[in-house]
Amino acid sequence: MYLKDIIKISQMNLVRAKLRTFLTVGAVFIGVLTISITNGVGNGIRSYVDRQLGNLGVEDTLIVQAKQSQQNPLNNDVVEYDPERKIGNFNLVFLGGGDIAKIVKINGVTKITPFRDVRIEYITVGKEKYQATITQYVDGLNIEMSAGTTIELKNKYEASLPSRYLEPLGITSAQDAIGTTMMLGFKDVTGILREQSVRISGVQEKSLLGNADINISSGLAEEIYTLQTQGVAELGDRYMALIVKYDASYNADQLKDLKNKFSEAGYSAQTIEDQIGIVSQVINGILLVLNIFGAIALLAATFGIVNTLLMAVNERTSEIGLMKALGANRKTIFTIFAVEAASIGFWGGLLGILGSVGIGAIANRVATNTFLKNFVGLKLLSFPILPLLGVLVGVIVLAFLAGALPSLKASKLDPIKALRYE
Repeated sequence: MYLKDIIKISQMNLVRAKLRTFLTVGAVFIGVLTISITNGVGNGIRSYVDRQLGNLGVEDTLIVQAKQSQQNPLNNDVVEYDPERKIGNFNLVFLGGGDIAKIVKINGVTKITPFRDVRIEYITVGKEKYQATITQYVDGLNIEMSAGTTIELKNKYEASLPSRYLEPLGITSAQDAIGTTMMLGFKDVTGILREQSVRISGVQEKSLLGNADINISSGLAEEIYTLQTQGVAELGDRYMALIVKYDASYNADQLKDLKNKFSEAGYSAQTIEDQIGIVSQVINGILLVLNIFGAIALLAATFGIVNTLLMAVNERTSEIGLMKALGANRKTIFTIFAVEAASIGFWGGLLGILGSVGIGAIANRVATNTFLKNFVGLKLLSFPILPLLGVLVGVIVLAFLAGALPSLKASKLDPIKALRYE
């Protein structure tokens, strides 16, 4: 018997028990739909994160911070008092001039820039004032821009503005913002309100990876920081982090060794890619849990396939005996029932994939026009063809294996006993 004849017979047999087949295919459909949608979410966010990471730049930069574990109340270790340690709110350990002197001696370090914690009261381009937060721009960081450019360090009094501030400030478009003079209002160490004018060099796209703060140059950050701390020893000379440039020729192994040197010296050193990569780890963890639920649904569907095939074998025992009497061998009988099982997986998997792609298209359209409209280039769900084909093939193989036992039972039936079966 030809394979096409076996496939035709198996499809006809599935139609004979419409309700039972529908329920079993439905169980496979639910499992595949769950797995496809969760992987679609993962692929969408992961591709967005990868694209952001690919555009970051600053390949030769480490963000160095003091290790915080010694100040962790959950840590039972007792540590000797160090008068050089600079402690801030919530027992956070800061870095200071002594740390800079220590780090600069580490082989491979080429430049150190303190990352200063600067606070402002408001921003304005006219009469209305709005609360805002600012951050010191990391030299070489490629920020997604709606218009304009990131800050050039030679231009001390420049700033890049997040897009969410445009409408409140009365700026019509991102392009119109370029070159606009914006005032930063901040208090100095004595509490006197000061203002500093800056030129808007660019407008930052909204991003899942940040871009929520106004970026200012390191020179301006230093100037404001000095005004906010000078004369108070407890406020000056302490930094949340240091921006450390290292030898750009370092390969992955050399970078790993450099990080180990920082760790041995009592510091935590990460690239910006390391820090943002945590987002991917969290996403992968969530998706793993969701995929487990999909796998459970598929496991339940597998038992459904076994049950469906066993019932089919019992119902068609006489028919199997007649086929054997007419010359059908064990291999043919096994193949007919195995193809029936694989067909259940195929139809359930195909419908699940088509359903997930349809849901994804609708969800992407709704998300793009609502809560993700400001995240340019982000798709809520993405369905690359190869992973979808992998899911479909995997489900077919799983269904085939589930049908192997009933198929084997059918192939071993004695034709004489089968013909007598009622």
